[in-house]
Amino acid sequence: MSRLSEIKRRIKSVDSIGQVTHAMELVAASRMRKAQENAKRSRVYTEKIKQILVRVTTKQRIALHPLLDLGSNPSKTTLIVVFSPHRGLAGSLPWNLLRFVLDLIGKIQKDGRMIKIMTIGKKVRDQLSRMHLTIDADFSDISEHPTTSDIHPIVTYITSQYLASDIGRVLVIYPQFVNAVKQQPVARVLLPLDPAELSLFGDSLASISLDNLPFLFEPDQRRIVDELLPAYLEGQLFQARLETVASEYSARMVAMKSASDNAHELKDSLVLDFNKSRQSQITSELAEITGGGL
Repeated sequence: MSRLSEIKRRIKSVDSIGQVTHAMELVAASRMRKAQENAKRSRVYTEKIKQILVRVTTKQRIALHPLLDLGSNPSKTTLIVVFSPHRGLAGSLPWNLLRFVLDLIGKIQKDGRMIKIMTIGKKVRDQLSRMHLTIDADFSDISEHPTTSDIHPIVTYITSQYLASDIGRVLVIYPQFVNAVKQQPVARVLLPLDPAELSLFGDSLASISLDNLPFLFEPDQRRIVDELLPAYLEGQLFQARLETVASEYSARMVAMKSASDNAHELKDSLVLDFNKSRQSQITSELAEITGGGL
């Protein structure tokens, strides 16, 4: 009888867990759809503004802005800005992103460069801290639905470090949302906007065609770049945050669906085990009754 009671308790426990994971799956699916729409909607804008800025600044190698002057920054330090999931239960996403970051750090250090790390999101930040890697800046409290005021402190930190030549390259790492079951870790160059740098990380803008037609600037090139550059920096970081949120909810939805399916399978197995045990007990009791009657 104790075995039957134990199986019943396990069935009840597994059923409760299955209900919780199913509820979390539905919540993640609902938020994923909204996050996915936000990420896809702003992706076109951020890619276009980067394209325009690369085209405008590459055609004329003049110091339009201190952030674009390739010869004035001698620093060999690379700042890695890591966007990662903020909470757990996101399947293998945090681990895949962490492995990508560690591989990239190894390649950069092999090239003789030093590393600084900025994190947005607790999961990878905590893992890097456990590995005794120094986190130079952390902005993990940023909202899932960021505004310009949320992004501005990050931009301020990056630009101040770059202008002071404390860093000479800025890489943004985040899980790019592909679809509900695939999130691809990527690294994109934020600064400097140099095709040679962009090509090192597979950026499609590295091979941008520079036609021979002259640009017509109104009012002038410098003022246009002064307006475009802050929008570019904020837009790229804003997009990375949206991609990360969409990837996190997608990974959580898939993980919770898998957990719910496993709970249902385990429950069915336990019910079958319970029925077999109950049948065996009834058969044993009938045998005892029959044997006693004889």
